[in-house]
Amino acid sequence: MARKTYPLDFNTRFGVATMGVSQTLGTSIVTGVLMLFLTDYAGLFTGIPGAAAAAAATMLVVGRVWDAINDPVLGFVMDRSPRTRWGRFKPFLVVSIPLSTILLVALFNLPLEMDDVAKLVLIYVLYLLFDTVFTLMPFSPLLQTLSPDPVVRSKLLGPFRIVSLIGSVAMAGFIPVALAFGPDGGFGIASVLFLVPATLLSLAGILLVKEGNANIGEETVRVRDVLRIIRTNKPFWITALAMVVQGFTWTLLYAGSNYYVKYALGVDAFAVTAAVLGVATILGNILGVPISQAILKRVTPGQGFLIVNVATAVPFLALFLLNLAGPITNPIVLFTGLFLAALAIGAAFIPGSVMGYQVMDFNRFRTGKTMQGTISSFMNFIQKLQAAVGAAATGAILVAVGYDAELFEQAETLPAALFGGLGLVIFGLPALAALGAAGISWWFPLRRRAAQDEMYAAIEAAKAEAVGDTAEDAEGAVTR
Repeated sequence: MARKTYPLDFNTRFGVATMGVSQTLGTSIVTGVLMLFLTDYAGLFTGIPGAAAAAAATMLVVGRVWDAINDPVLGFVMDRSPRTRWGRFKPFLVVSIPLSTILLVALFNLPLEMDDVAKLVLIYVLYLLFDTVFTLMPFSPLLQTLSPDPVVRSKLLGPFRIVSLIGSVAMAGFIPVALAFGPDGGFGIASVLFLVPATLLSLAGILLVKEGNANIGEETVRVRDVLRIIRTNKPFWITALAMVVQGFTWTLLYAGSNYYVKYALGVDAFAVTAAVLGVATILGNILGVPISQAILKRVTPGQGFLIVNVATAVPFLALFLLNLAGPITNPIVLFTGLFLAALAIGAAFIPGSVMGYQVMDFNRFRTGKTMQGTISSFMNFIQKLQAAVGAAATGAILVAVGYDAELFEQAETLPAALFGGLGLVIFGLPALAALGAAGISWWFPLRRRAAQDEMYAAIEAAKAEAVGDTAEDAEGAVTR
C-alpha cells in the first residue's frame, strides 16, 4: 500500500487529531463545570441565596466584554507575526496550551479559607488571564493552511473531532472524580488529573504537525485589511451570524443540564447521572462526525450545515414539550432525547468548520490576504460569547429562584420555576437557535456548489498567474 502524502500522512493526521484535546477539555470544564463549581463547591457567599450564582454569571459577562477588546487585537497580532521556521501559528500553540492549563488548574484550586471578596478577585484575575491565553490557540488557522480541498479538510477534521470528543467522554467522570475526593478540594485534584495528561498529549500532537504554506507570499496585514473584511467578505458575516446562533444549541444545553439532572433525577444519584449525561451527550457528538462526513460527500458544507440544524431542532422541541408537564424524571426518556440532540449537534461541527475555512479562502480570493488569525479570533470570540451567555442564562434562572445549593439539596420540594426556567434554557432556546441557524445558512454565498467551484477556480488561476509573472521576471533578469 502506497504511503499517503502530506497532509494526509500519518504524522500530520495523528498530530492534528491530538493537538486540540487540552483545548476541548478546557472548554468543557469552563462551559459545563465552572458555574457549578462556583455556585456549589467553591465556598463562595455561602448561605446568601443567589449571591454565588449572580457573582459567577457577572464574571462571565465581564469576560465577554474583555474578549470584545482583546480577541480582535490578538488575532491581528497573530496575522502580523513573522513566519518562523515552524510556521506562523504553531509557536503560539506551543506556548498557549500549557499556560492555559496552569491558569485553569489554579482556578479550581482556590484557597477555601479566603474571604469572599478576596476569593472573587482572585477568580476574576485567573479567569481573565485564562480567557486571554485561550485566544492564542489558532487551531483553525493552522488547519486552514494544510489544504484548500474540502474533502481533505473533512478527513483531517474527522479524527481531530473524534479524538477531542473521546477526551470529552473522560469529562463525564470529572464531577464523580471530584466528588469522590470530597467537595473541599476535590475539584482541584480532578482538574490536575484530567488536564495535565491532556496537555502533554496536545503538545505531542502539535509538534508532529508541519504548518502549511497557504500564507506564504502574502503581503503584510494592515489595519485597513480588517476593515476590508467587514466591507467585502459576505460569507464571513453570514457564517459568523449562523455560528453565533447555532452555537447556543450546545452551550445552553451544556451549561444548565447538570443542574437539571441533579434535581430532576435526584441529588443522591447525581454522581452517576452526571456521568451518564456526559457519556450520552459526548457519544452523540462523536457519532455525529461520520454522519457529517457522509453528508459532505453529497452536498456542500453550507448545504450540510443547513440540513443538520433542522434535524437538531426536533429532539429539543420534544424535550421542551415534555418538560411543560413537569420535570422529566424518566432517565431513559431524558437521556435518549439528549443523545439525539447531541448527535445532530455533532453532525454540524465539520460542515460549520469547513464553512469557516471557506471564509478564509474567500478573503484571499477577494483581497489577496487570508487573515486566518483575525477571522479565527472573531470566531473564537463568538464561541466564548456563547458559553458565557449559556452560563449567564442558567445563572439568571438560579438567581430568580433564590438558588442555594445546601438548601436545595435538602429540600423536600423544589420551586416549579426551577424546572420551567431550566427547560426553557436547555431545551426551548436551543430548538429556536437550530432553526435560526438553518435559516441564516440559506443565504451563505458558497452554499451552492457552482459558486464554491467558481471561487476555487479563480484562486487557482490567480496562483498560476502569479507563478507565471514570477517566471517571466526571472527570465527577464537572466536576459538582462
